[in-house]
Amino acid sequence: LMDDPMRGVDIGTKLEVYDLVREEAAKGRTFLWYTTETEELDNCDHVYVFKNGRIVANLGRDELTEEKIIQSSFGDAA
Repeated sequence: LMDDPMRGVDIGTKLEVYDLVREEAAKGRTFLWYTTETEELDNCDHVYVFKNGRIVANLGRDELTEEKIIQSSFGDAA
């Protein structure tokens, strides 16, 4: 479980870590990743959006848009 691991990290290091995570994921490893940086979601196959401790959205890669994430974050819980 990684808690906002790229916050404050330079772009070069971020790209290296993203490559490493993708390589390991391709080998079957699972990463749980909390982030406040929406560009990191491009590296995800699946995203859960939480609000007040509850899952309010369960989005697959093909559903991931910034609009859906923001709407889920600030809308009523499902």
